[in-house]
Amino acid sequence: MTSISDILTASYSSSREADTIGKDLKKLIGAESNYEIIRLALGCSLGLDSFPEPAPDAKGGVIKGLQLFGDEASCNYLWIGMLGEVLRRRGEETLTLEALQKLVRDHWHRGILLLERYREETGGDFKAFVDVLVRKANLPEQGDATLPSTEVAVGGIEAKELDEAARAMLLQHLRTVGVNAEIRETLAGPRINRYKLFLSKATDRKTLDSHLDELGFSLGIGNTLSLTDAREPKTCFLDLPRPMEEWQAVDTVHFKRATASFDLNAMLLPVSPGVTIEGKPLVFDLATTPHLLLGGTTGSGKSVCLNALLLSLLSYAQQRPLSFALIDPKQVEFSGWRGHRQLFREVATDSAAATQLLETLVDEMNARYERFSTLGVKDLAAARRKGEQAGWIVLAVDELADLVMQDKANEALLVRLAQKSRAAGIHMILATQRPDANTFAGALRTNCPARIALRVSRASESKIIMDEPGAERLQGAGDMIFRGGDGSAIRAHSYNIRSDDAAVLLR
Repeated sequence: MTSISDILTASYSSSREADTIGKDLKKLIGAESNYEIIRLALGCSLGLDSFPEPAPDAKGGVIKGLQLFGDEASCNYLWIGMLGEVLRRRGEETLTLEALQKLVRDHWHRGILLLERYREETGGDFKAFVDVLVRKANLPEQGDATLPSTEVAVGGIEAKELDEAARAMLLQHLRTVGVNAEIRETLAGPRINRYKLFLSKATDRKTLDSHLDELGFSLGIGNTLSLTDAREPKTCFLDLPRPMEEWQAVDTVHFKRATASFDLNAMLLPVSPGVTIEGKPLVFDLATTPHLLLGGTTGSGKSVCLNALLLSLLSYAQQRPLSFALIDPKQVEFSGWRGHRQLFREVATDSAAATQLLETLVDEMNARYERFSTLGVKDLAAARRKGEQAGWIVLAVDELADLVMQDKANEALLVRLAQKSRAAGIHMILATQRPDANTFAGALRTNCPARIALRVSRASESKIIMDEPGAERLQGAGDMIFRGGDGSAIRAHSYNIRSDDAAVLLR
């Protein structure tokens, strides 16, 4: 067990990027000590409702725990207790110094990038920068993804407690498969009833997992039950889908409310593909993702989900310099985008046009890096502060399998973009209805850490999309699992945006 003394005498390091940006921010706010800007960064990051992605390195500045957290008179135990609670939520049963150091580094890195974004949005004006920080301190923020919660967010749908009869029936069926459990919480979301179960024995988790189909048969709902860990000892979530006639609508109205709530100071490229099972908008930043793989079989809702992502981006394209590069081998999905003012190039619908578009994006990426080098910066956001006019580009591919099969050179170009384009401000959304090892090559999957899995036919296809089974148990019609860069999985349901509504949103 790590002691307070160990924590206070230990050293905590930042990423090289956070260290460099932090020094500039320190000058902006007139901070005298490093710990002031670091605590500000930690506070900004901890205020988000998500876990940070891992910092890229640990080669930045170093600070001692006593200087970072302060002494007992400064209530250092509050900082340590708060960080320890975050670790507990991540499944760490014991507070270890190594885990704490990594957590500090990850939040330090994300917090500095958030502060840098605020500075960019306010043009470096000190008063405006402080005003943004004050406003952030008074408003709840949404981070890379929405965590399970019973709160109702803007654009969300009210989630209700399940009645005692439903609870008693489930406990009875659990006992028939040899599992003794206590129901700690219940929730009826838009499409799913969720039960938070406390298991009497840790081994009951494996027993329950192996009897999901049997339990589903007993309850009359087939093989669509799913089980996820609740990040608490011997506790898990059991999700029971309801019949379609009992679903609550998640439509264009909810989509518009979600996009209206986007905070462009907190995120560069916020997107919302749908709502969580609690009815809250699922929001994450594509810029930090930085590339997304999306897969699901016919009828899974893949096209609807893809459109929601793109329309999310389009909702603020007049406020953020943003263009779209679209590849549509089937010549169906992006037909409404043809001639759109926000296109980087015209929609590519055949192999030759797709290859040319990808080559153009690679050339654009390389040209940007040459200009960044001249400016002495490393990424698009920093370059724009020095006069760079280029904006962000989102490449979306409707059917990755077709694109790769048409020409293997396309795969190599996509891999190059996946490996290098993030700092250049080019991000990818790659979708397919045939997820297999040939479609998602190893190098492509490695460099696209964020995934959206809709219903697939087999567990092997689920493993291709999100590295584990589970998507084969989804309901279809937009039922999805979002896996962010931090590895956390969130179940959600896509917005049902009708074609006529989509046409209006595209105008």
